[in-house]
Amino acid sequence: MRHRFASRTLLPTALAVLLMVPGSLVHTPAAHAADDTPAPARPCADLTVPEENHASIRLRVDRPAVDEKLAVDEHGTISVNGILHKQATMVDVSDEVVTATNFTIGPPPDGVAAWASSWSTSLRPPHLGVNELCARAERDPHRSARIRRSFTVVDLIPPSNVPGLTVGTVTANSAKVSWNAATDNYGLAGYEVTVDGGTPHRTVVGTRSYSITGLAPSSRHSVSVVAVDLAGNRSVTPATTSFTTLAAPQPPDPATGLTIVPEEGLAYVSWRPDPAGEVRYVAYLDGKRFEEFLPDRYCVTAAGSPASPCTAQDVIKLPVGELDEATPYQIQIAALRADGTQSRMLSGTFTTPPASPIVPIETTQLIASEASRCAGLGGDFYASPSVRATVPVPAGSTQLFTGCYKVANTSCVDAFLPPSGNKVMKCVDDITTLLYAVAPPGRGPVISGMDGVPASLGTLVPSPEKLAEPITWCINDETCVMIIETAVETAEVAEIASAALAGTSILVVVAAGIGIGLVMGVLLSLIFQTPIGFTSFFEFPIDPDTDFDTFDKWGEDEGEWYNSAQAYAEVVKTTKQLTESESLPFAWDDAKSQLLKRQIDSACSAQHGTLASAGCDENTIVYVPGGTNRRYEPMLETGRHIVTALGDGGFPVPERAPWFYPARSKGGAAADRAGYDHTWYNTVEKFKPNECDLNNNLTTCDEFPFFSTNQAVDLSGTRASLKLVPREEQDPQMWDIGGFYGKCRVKDDDKFIVLPVKPWVEAKGPSFAFKIEAGGTSLCMAPKRPEPKPN
Repeated sequence: MRHRFASRTLLPTALAVLLMVPGSLVHTPAAHAADDTPAPARPCADLTVPEENHASIRLRVDRPAVDEKLAVDEHGTISVNGILHKQATMVDVSDEVVTATNFTIGPPPDGVAAWASSWSTSLRPPHLGVNELCARAERDPHRSARIRRSFTVVDLIPPSNVPGLTVGTVTANSAKVSWNAATDNYGLAGYEVTVDGGTPHRTVVGTRSYSITGLAPSSRHSVSVVAVDLAGNRSVTPATTSFTTLAAPQPPDPATGLTIVPEEGLAYVSWRPDPAGEVRYVAYLDGKRFEEFLPDRYCVTAAGSPASPCTAQDVIKLPVGELDEATPYQIQIAALRADGTQSRMLSGTFTTPPASPIVPIETTQLIASEASRCAGLGGDFYASPSVRATVPVPAGSTQLFTGCYKVANTSCVDAFLPPSGNKVMKCVDDITTLLYAVAPPGRGPVISGMDGVPASLGTLVPSPEKLAEPITWCINDETCVMIIETAVETAEVAEIASAALAGTSILVVVAAGIGIGLVMGVLLSLIFQTPIGFTSFFEFPIDPDTDFDTFDKWGEDEGEWYNSAQAYAEVVKTTKQLTESESLPFAWDDAKSQLLKRQIDSACSAQHGTLASAGCDENTIVYVPGGTNRRYEPMLETGRHIVTALGDGGFPVPERAPWFYPARSKGGAAADRAGYDHTWYNTVEKFKPNECDLNNNLTTCDEFPFFSTNQAVDLSGTRASLKLVPREEQDPQMWDIGGFYGKCRVKDDDKFIVLPVKPWVEAKGPSFAFKIEAGGTSLCMAPKRPEPKPN
């Protein structure tokens, strides 16, 4: 999913799909070749009475007794025992997906006739809460006995205490604590971190660190961490530690030191120049050459206006951009004399702040942790706090804890969980009814746009029930729970699924029933028997006036253009909402729609490494540049440059086609390995002359593909496109790209699509980014105006 995913919404006439975590995270059962392959019958599935004994064979189950509560032991198992006819043989004891075949046979207990032997075994129940057991024995193929027994499994053993709690990266206002893994007899749901005795913060089981922010300088703090298991038990003794934040940093001497202001995605490094002895500067970031420049290049007055010539009363303010979130850096500035010798070296360190995701990390961690616990307790579905009020709880459901429910009837999905293969189950139960209820009206994919984005970031649509999405979350491919949450929460929770050691598989709600499939195209081919035969997405029957909630042709051509259609719908919906909220001079028409389809065709073809039209893949991140950046700061010429470099709304020259689909290269490492620095266009002779030779203090050199990708400079085989743009656009683009990497979690070597929409750039619309998943899209970088700084 990128690395993920779960499931959401799709359709032939209607759909509702989920996401999928890759098979490398958890073992996934092999797919079945046929969609109608029946699931293997459970041994006691056809029993209409609790016991079925042949007249010549006797079988008894003493433990568990009917409706008995059994506690798992230190190994997470329960003991099962009873009495058996001496001439019979135990076959197995199964508890849903867990089967025991190793038995200890002994003498009959006191008071039991000599015809009997005692038998015992142990097994690990698939989940806590209500379980059903089936014991089987036979004397010969024609004489057998079966007993079905319901009982409740509890876990009374708390997890171990958390080991190895340490504090690191302490600053004046923050600290990061980390710890080693705790253990539990049955399974962990996560950890709770408490700072200074306040409200606990939850993390999932795979996340063993927590960043504490908003602290006062030179202040003392205590931290405690406990492990929480699937039953809700907590460590007996919290791990505790304490720390003191650093003193507030004193401003360095402007004459000899650096002032560094780190922000999201970039940092500003400032110092006072020495015009009498310094004619040039070279900046190094983490020991690597970053940029060489003349003093006037970044010289500003005390009021922040460009200064030329640069005097001792002015300040040099160097932007250092496209930085990783929450990462420490070292910056060095070598000041050079006219003869090239060094007059002084200024240096400093800083740490960038973490990116602020649309959904707070505390929310996603809580949902993932509680969902794991809900599955461990045998719950059937869990509703996140944001949609809890709108989810229709099926009648007869039992609440296991807030948001977690056990429903009365799961007869339809029981045979299909954990999900595997490619099947369509045409049946109805409480879960399938719930899935239909929370899906969009037409049961198409959830196209989120600005929907569900907090009001502080954008438009909040007052109908969250249309934004809910279900995820099938399975722990160790055994215990599963349906999570119902908003589109943006779905994307974020699925992102951390690997850390939570939980798996998800595609589940599709179609008009005919509930479909399960590992490959969307394969599942759609089962639904659409006759291919439509489009040669490109350009022909797909969708337009800007389409109601994406009720559109019934998402699966055209066996789903080949399904994800391309999702990308189209996300761009149209988001731009429409931003146009309305920001009163932008923009409106969709047929010409703009055709341009967008053409760009999507180009981008998705590049994703497949072909010049022939191909549909987009799932689990793709898309960056849409604007005429302003995500913070509404000017970026018009930069946006125009990207548009022009990628074909000006049409198809680019073939050698530029790969530029639609670059991979991130952290800090420009790919270019650095090739021997290029950030100012390669001025320093590498083989690239001269070029479009940036006339660079001056009023302009900056914009390059595409971005320097922070694997296609920088000439790494794609074609020299990057260069253009002089106004100086004031340099920082906005750094904000945009750095923010995009952080907010959309674009890791090193992750590929992403650049989708330039020419009319959107010309209308000075803001940049945004989104993720394409199996059954929907969700914004990961939403436009937001910066908060006004205090006086």
